[in-house]
Amino acid sequence: MTQLREKGSHKALLDHSTGALAKYRFLVVGSDRWWYLIKFELITSLLISFPGALGLWLRKIFYPALFRSCGQNVIFGRNVTLRHPLRVSLGDNVIVHDDVTLDGKGREGNGISIGDNVFLGKGTMLASVDGTINIKEDASIGCYCRIGSSKHTTIGKKALLASYVYVVGADHDSTRTDIPVIDQPYVSRGGATIGDGTWIGTKSTVLDGVSVGSDCIVGAHSLVKKEAPDFSVIVGSPAKVIRDRRDQ
Repeated sequence: MTQLREKGSHKALLDHSTGALAKYRFLVVGSDRWWYLIKFELITSLLISFPGALGLWLRKIFYPALFRSCGQNVIFGRNVTLRHPLRVSLGDNVIVHDDVTLDGKGREGNGISIGDNVFLGKGTMLASVDGTINIKEDASIGCYCRIGSSKHTTIGKKALLASYVYVVGADHDSTRTDIPVIDQPYVSRGGATIGDGTWIGTKSTVLDGVSVGSDCIVGAHSLVKKEAPDFSVIVGSPAKVIRDRRDQ
C-alpha cells in the first residue's frame, strides 16, 4: 500500500490567506497563464449550457482548445464540468454526455486519457487526483458512474460499465484513532484495472488495488474486493467468482 501526499496542496488553499482567484485557478483551471484563464472562462461561460444542435456544434468547435489534446468529431453535451483540462486527452469520436465531470486535477501522474470511440454517459465523473485514468478505445461508461484514481486506473478496450458503477482509485487511511479519518492521508494500492471486454453490472463497486480480468461479467450490486481471472463470472457482496464463462 502506498501512502499519498497528505492533502497538503489542496488543504493549503482552504487557508483564508489564499485569494479566491488563486484557489479557483488551482482547483479548476489548472494553469497560471492569464491568456488560458481568459480563454477557459469565455468558452465555458458562454457555451456550457447553450441548448440544441447549435450548442453541440459550438462546443464541438471551441471546446477542443481547452484540452491537452482532442481528436476529431468529439461531442460535448450540456453542463460538462472541466477541471484541469490541460491534463485531459480525448481521442476521435468520443461522446461526452450531459453533466459529465472531467477532473484531471494534480501535478503527478498523467491525468485523464480517453481513447477513440469512447462513450461517457450522463452524469458520469472521472476524477484523477495526482494520478492517471486511462479509458481505452470503444469502452462504454454508463450514466452516473464514478471512476477515480490517485495512482493508475485502467478501463480496457470495449469494456462495458452499466449505470452507477464506482471504480475506486484510492482510500482513506483510518489507522489512527486520535484524529478523524478526514484528517488522515489518502492511501492507494495502485489503482483499479478493468480488463478488455468486461461487463460491470449496475451499482457495482470495484475497489482500489483490484484487477478484474478480460471478458469477465460482474453481476449487479457486487462489491469486488479481490482479483478475478479472465472470463470470470463474479457476483455478490463481497463478490466471488462463481464460474468460468468458457465452461459449459
